[in-house]
Amino acid sequence: MTRIGFGYDIHTFGQGRPLILGGVHVPFNQGLQGHSDADVLLHSICDALLGAAGLGDIGVHFPDTDMKFHNVKSTKFLEKVFKLLIKQQFQVINIDSTVVLQAPKISSYISRMKE
Repeated sequence: MTRIGFGYDIHTFGQGRPLILGGVHVPFNQGLQGHSDADVLLHSICDALLGAAGLGDIGVHFPDTDMKFHNVKSTKFLEKVFKLLIKQQFQVINIDSTVVLQAPKISSYISRMKE
């Protein structure tokens, strides 16, 4: 059986934080505000994977009300999501994601994000 998930995430820009997208630091004069590292790309991927598997969403598994997730790298969320999927005997075939922003340009970082 093939399942398809859809994930979406949005954070506001703000001062004093690094910009992390797809687990990669992207040099920019602002970062994204959030409880964890605010990596909107990995958050949306986690939501899509969890949703396809019928396992809730990122807020269920990593609530922003829990201090143990404060400033956590979103790569850790993705690792835990994959462990949940494996435990439930799901297999990820493909992930397609779109990042919508005017700045900064991220094309030179995409290959690192895919890693």
